Amino acid sequence: MPTLIDIVSQCLLLERLAAGLYRRLPDLCEERSLHPFWESMARQEREHVRYWEGLLELCEKERIPQIFDEPESVLDELKKVEKQVQAALKNVEPLTASASFLLAYRIEFFLMHPAFEALFHLMRKQTKDRSPEDTYEQHIQGLLHALEKMGPVSAEFRLIGDMMNRLWNVNRLMASQLSDIRNLRGLIPICMHCKNVRNDEGYWGKVENYVESRSRAQFSHGICPECMRKYYSEYMDDES
Repeated sequence: MPTLIDIVSQCLLLERLAAGLYRRLPDLCEERSLHPFWESMARQEREHVRYWEGLLELCEKERIPQIFDEPESVLDELKKVEKQVQAALKNVEPLTASASFLLAYRIEFFLMHPAFEALFHLMRKQTKDRSPEDTYEQHIQGLLHALEKMGPVSAEFRLIGDMMNRLWNVNRLMASQLSDIRNLRGLIPICMHCKNVRNDEGYWGKVENYVESRSRAQFSHGICPECMRKYYSEYMDDES
Protein backbone atom coordinates (compact mmCIF):
# COMPACT_ATOMS: atom_id res chain seq x y z
CA MET A 1 0.00 0.00 0.00
CA PRO A 2 1.37 3.46 -0.89
CA THR A 3 2.48 5.57 2.04
CA LEU A 4 2.02 9.28 2.52
CA ILE A 5 5.69 9.59 1.54
CA ASP A 6 4.83 8.15 -1.88
CA ILE A 7 1.97 10.61 -2.37
CA VAL A 8 3.93 13.66 -1.21
CA SER A 9 6.90 12.62 -3.38
CA GLN A 10 4.60 12.53 -6.39
CA CYS A 11 3.19 15.96 -5.55
CA LEU A 12 6.75 17.28 -5.25
CA LEU A 13 7.59 15.83 -8.67
CA LEU A 14 4.59 17.57 -10.24
CA GLU A 15 5.44 20.87 -8.59
CA ARG A 16 9.02 20.63 -9.86
CA LEU A 17 7.69 20.09 -13.38
CA ALA A 18 5.57 23.24 -13.05
CA ALA A 19 8.53 25.18 -11.66
CA GLY A 20 10.62 24.01 -14.62
CA LEU A 21 8.01 25.34 -17.04
CA TYR A 22 7.85 28.79 -15.42
CA ARG A 23 11.64 28.90 -15.37
CA ARG A 24 11.64 28.36 -19.16
CA LEU A 25 8.76 30.68 -20.06
CA PRO A 26 10.83 33.92 -20.03
CA ASP A 27 12.90 32.41 -22.85
CA LEU A 28 10.01 30.71 -24.65
CA CYS A 29 7.58 33.64 -24.65
CA GLU A 30 8.04 35.93 -27.65
CA GLU A 31 6.47 38.88 -25.78
CA ARG A 32 9.45 40.39 -23.95
CA SER A 33 7.30 42.60 -21.71
CA LEU A 34 5.98 39.43 -20.05
CA HIS A 35 9.41 38.13 -19.06
CA PRO A 36 9.39 39.79 -15.57
CA PHE A 37 5.96 38.31 -14.91
CA TRP A 38 7.03 34.78 -15.80
CA GLU A 39 10.12 35.20 -13.64
CA SER A 40 7.84 36.21 -10.74
CA MET A 41 5.66 33.14 -11.31
CA ALA A 42 8.80 30.99 -11.35
CA ARG A 43 9.79 32.36 -7.94
CA GLN A 44 6.36 31.50 -6.55
CA GLU A 45 6.66 27.96 -7.89
CA ARG A 46 10.05 27.59 -6.24
CA GLU A 47 8.37 28.50 -2.94
CA HIS A 48 5.82 25.74 -3.58
CA VAL A 49 8.64 23.29 -4.26
CA ARG A 50 10.28 24.20 -0.95
CA TYR A 51 6.97 23.56 0.82
CA TRP A 52 6.72 20.04 -0.62
CA GLU A 53 10.36 19.36 0.20
CA GLY A 54 9.70 20.35 3.82
CA LEU A 55 6.55 18.25 3.96
CA LEU A 56 8.38 15.26 2.53
CA GLU A 57 11.06 15.62 5.20
CA LEU A 58 8.37 15.58 7.90
CA CYS A 59 6.82 12.46 6.40
CA GLU A 60 10.18 10.71 6.29
CA LYS A 61 10.58 11.41 10.00
CA GLU A 62 7.19 9.68 10.50
CA ARG A 63 5.68 12.74 12.12
CA ILE A 64 2.67 12.74 9.79
CA PRO A 65 0.19 9.83 9.57
CA GLN A 66 -1.58 8.66 6.42
CA ILE A 67 -4.54 10.97 5.80
CA PHE A 68 -6.07 9.35 2.72
CA ASP A 69 -8.51 6.46 3.06
CA GLU A 70 -7.66 5.18 -0.45
CA PRO A 71 -3.96 6.01 -0.98
CA GLU A 72 -3.65 3.64 -3.98
CA SER A 73 -6.31 5.56 -5.87
CA VAL A 74 -4.80 8.94 -4.97
CA LEU A 75 -1.30 7.92 -6.09
CA ASP A 76 -2.63 6.39 -9.30
CA GLU A 77 -4.48 9.61 -10.16
CA LEU A 78 -1.39 11.72 -9.44
CA LYS A 79 0.68 9.54 -11.77
CA LYS A 80 -1.91 10.10 -14.49
CA VAL A 81 -1.57 13.83 -13.86
CA GLU A 82 2.19 13.48 -14.32
CA LYS A 83 1.65 11.95 -17.77
CA GLN A 84 -0.67 14.82 -18.70
CA VAL A 85 1.87 17.41 -17.57
CA GLN A 86 4.71 15.65 -19.39
CA ALA A 87 2.65 15.54 -22.58
CA ALA A 88 1.82 19.25 -22.32
CA LEU A 89 5.50 20.14 -21.87
CA LYS A 90 6.76 17.91 -24.68
CA ASN A 91 8.43 19.69 -27.61
CA VAL A 92 7.42 23.17 -26.46
CA GLU A 93 8.57 25.77 -29.01
CA PRO A 94 8.67 29.59 -28.87
CA LEU A 95 5.24 30.81 -27.78
CA THR A 96 3.08 33.81 -28.46
CA ALA A 97 1.75 35.68 -25.42
CA SER A 98 -1.65 33.97 -25.55
CA ALA A 99 -0.10 30.54 -26.14
CA SER A 100 2.19 30.97 -23.12
CA PHE A 101 -0.79 31.83 -20.91
CA LEU A 102 -2.77 28.89 -22.26
CA LEU A 103 0.09 26.50 -21.47
CA ALA A 104 0.41 27.92 -17.94
CA TYR A 105 -3.33 27.52 -17.38
CA ARG A 106 -3.16 23.91 -18.57
CA ILE A 107 -0.39 23.06 -16.11
CA GLU A 108 -2.15 24.83 -13.23
CA PHE A 109 -5.35 22.96 -14.06
CA PHE A 110 -3.54 19.62 -13.96
CA LEU A 111 -2.09 20.52 -10.56
CA MET A 112 -5.52 21.22 -9.08
CA HIS A 113 -5.92 17.62 -7.98
CA PRO A 114 -7.81 17.56 -4.64
CA ALA A 115 -4.85 15.81 -2.97
CA PHE A 116 -2.83 19.02 -3.22
CA GLU A 117 -5.36 21.14 -1.35
CA ALA A 118 -6.04 18.38 1.16
CA LEU A 119 -2.35 18.29 2.08
CA PHE A 120 -2.09 22.10 2.10
CA HIS A 121 -5.03 22.32 4.50
CA LEU A 122 -4.32 19.42 6.80
CA MET A 123 -0.59 19.98 7.16
CA ARG A 124 -0.42 23.76 7.47
CA LYS A 125 0.14 23.57 11.25
CA GLN A 126 3.00 21.12 10.87
CA THR A 127 5.10 23.02 8.33
CA LYS A 128 7.24 26.02 9.16
CA ASP A 129 7.01 27.54 5.69
CA ARG A 130 3.93 29.40 4.59
CA SER A 131 1.47 27.01 3.01
CA PRO A 132 0.69 27.50 -0.71
CA GLU A 133 -2.96 27.47 0.40
CA ASP A 134 -2.41 31.07 1.57
CA THR A 135 -1.30 32.36 -1.83
CA TYR A 136 -2.54 29.94 -4.47
CA GLU A 137 -5.67 31.90 -5.32
CA GLN A 138 -3.55 35.00 -5.95
CA HIS A 139 -1.17 32.79 -7.97
CA ILE A 140 -4.04 31.85 -10.30
CA GLN A 141 -5.50 35.36 -10.38
CA GLY A 142 -2.06 36.67 -11.32
CA LEU A 143 -2.33 34.92 -14.67
CA LEU A 144 -5.56 36.72 -15.54
CA HIS A 145 -4.33 40.10 -14.28
CA ALA A 146 -1.15 39.85 -16.35
CA LEU A 147 -3.19 38.86 -19.37
CA GLU A 148 -5.44 41.91 -18.89
CA LYS A 149 -2.40 44.18 -19.10
CA MET A 150 -1.81 42.90 -22.63
CA GLY A 151 -5.18 44.24 -23.77
CA PRO A 152 -8.82 43.09 -23.83
CA VAL A 153 -9.16 39.55 -22.51
CA SER A 154 -11.17 37.12 -24.60
CA ALA A 155 -14.29 35.51 -23.21
CA GLU A 156 -12.56 32.14 -23.44
CA PHE A 157 -9.70 33.21 -21.16
CA ARG A 158 -12.10 34.79 -18.67
CA LEU A 159 -14.09 31.56 -18.61
CA ILE A 160 -10.91 29.58 -17.95
CA GLY A 161 -10.02 31.92 -15.09
CA ASP A 162 -13.49 31.63 -13.56
CA MET A 163 -13.46 27.85 -13.85
CA MET A 164 -10.02 27.64 -12.21
CA ASN A 165 -11.18 29.79 -9.29
CA ARG A 166 -14.36 27.77 -8.86
CA LEU A 167 -12.42 24.50 -8.91
CA TRP A 168 -9.98 25.89 -6.36
CA ASN A 169 -12.82 26.89 -4.02
CA VAL A 170 -14.50 23.48 -4.38
CA ASN A 171 -11.21 21.78 -3.51
CA ARG A 172 -10.80 24.01 -0.45
CA LEU A 173 -14.29 23.09 0.75
CA MET A 174 -13.58 19.38 0.25
CA ALA A 175 -10.29 19.71 2.13
CA SER A 176 -12.02 21.46 5.01
CA GLN A 177 -14.61 18.69 5.23
CA LEU A 178 -11.87 16.05 5.11
CA SER A 179 -10.09 17.84 7.92
CA ASP A 180 -13.25 17.80 10.05
CA ILE A 181 -13.67 14.06 9.50
CA ARG A 182 -10.03 13.22 10.14
CA ASN A 183 -9.77 15.31 13.28
CA LEU A 184 -12.60 13.36 14.91
CA ARG A 185 -11.47 9.84 14.21
CA GLY A 186 -8.92 7.56 15.80
CA LEU A 187 -8.19 6.77 19.44
CA ILE A 188 -8.83 9.71 21.80
CA PRO A 189 -7.51 9.36 25.40
CA ILE A 190 -10.24 10.14 27.95
CA CYS A 191 -9.88 10.29 31.75
CA MET A 192 -11.79 7.49 33.47
CA HIS A 193 -12.81 9.81 36.32
CA CYS A 194 -13.44 13.39 35.13
CA LYS A 195 -13.96 12.45 31.44
CA ASN A 196 -11.57 15.13 30.17
CA VAL A 197 -9.82 14.22 26.91
CA ARG A 198 -6.21 14.70 25.83
CA ASN A 199 -5.53 16.65 22.64
CA ASP A 200 -2.73 16.17 20.10
CA GLU A 201 -0.41 18.47 22.07
CA GLY A 202 -0.82 16.44 25.27
CA TYR A 203 -3.08 18.87 27.14
CA TRP A 204 -6.27 17.76 28.88
CA GLY A 205 -9.58 19.56 28.53
CA LYS A 206 -13.34 19.27 28.28
CA VAL A 207 -14.65 16.99 25.58
CA GLU A 208 -16.89 19.76 24.21
CA ASN A 209 -13.87 22.03 23.71
CA TYR A 210 -12.06 19.24 21.90
CA VAL A 211 -14.94 18.57 19.51
CA GLU A 212 -15.71 22.25 18.84
CA SER A 213 -12.07 22.98 17.97
CA ARG A 214 -12.03 20.16 15.41
CA SER A 215 -15.41 20.49 13.76
CA ARG A 216 -18.26 22.88 13.08
CA ALA A 217 -20.31 21.35 15.90
CA GLN A 218 -21.32 23.47 18.89
CA PHE A 219 -22.71 22.33 22.24
CA SER A 220 -25.74 23.64 24.10
CA HIS A 221 -26.41 22.64 27.69
CA GLY A 222 -29.35 20.55 28.78
CA ILE A 223 -30.07 17.78 31.26
CA CYS A 224 -30.99 14.17 30.62
CA PRO A 225 -33.92 12.46 32.43
CA GLU A 226 -31.59 10.28 34.52
CA CYS A 227 -29.65 13.26 35.90
CA MET A 228 -32.90 15.16 36.38
CA ARG A 229 -34.16 12.37 38.68
CA LYS A 230 -30.80 12.07 40.44
CA TYR A 231 -30.10 15.74 41.16
CA TYR A 232 -33.41 17.59 40.79
CA SER A 233 -36.06 15.06 41.83
CA GLU A 234 -37.86 17.67 43.95
CA TYR A 235 -38.75 19.55 40.78
CA MET A 236 -40.25 16.52 39.06
CA ASP A 237 -43.87 15.47 39.26
CA ASP A 238 -44.74 11.96 40.37
CA GLU A 239 -45.36 10.68 36.84
CA SER A 240 -41.95 11.70 35.52
